Amino acid sequence: MIQAIQPSTPESLEADFYPSLKNPAVALCTEVWQKIHAATLKQTGNVYTADRCAGKAFRLAMPPLSGYQNICDFIACAGYAMLLGAIKEENGTKLLYAAQIALATLPKESKTQTRTEPRPSPHPTPPPLLPQPRKKKRIRSKTPASPRRNKELATFAAGENSGQP
Repeated sequence: MIQAIQPSTPESLEADFYPSLKNPAVALCTEVWQKIHAATLKQTGNVYTADRCAGKAFRLAMPPLSGYQNICDFIACAGYAMLLGAIKEENGTKLLYAAQIALATLPKESKTQTRTEPRPSPHPTPPPLLPQPRKKKRIRSKTPASPRRNKELATFAAGENSGQP
């Protein structure tokens, strides 16, 4: 039996081809960029001005660098903006560095409290290694001792033990 193919809607295509837009913060910033870019381009007719104004609007729509989830959303927005071309790579790296600093200043508890279940690793964790018996190491001098040297050491040690001066 032959089944009819359903035509794609713009919303389903966006969801399929732009998975980053499933993040609400990224979707908001992208929507702001698109609206400002279109309005500025219509008003001025200058692509450079539209890019500059839309980029500024994108940055202003980004979440604040406070709180674990906001910082994660900020990182997602900055990365997507660099892919989109809304933020130049030189500026994007500075924004990502600022997010890294903000993340480092958070107390450890807030990072663990807001995280959900850890994602399962695609690679299973190997079982821990069983403890191996340790081998006794013999301490050896770097230079081999001659028989004469061994005799001198033996007589010296014997002399100290006998109490002779």
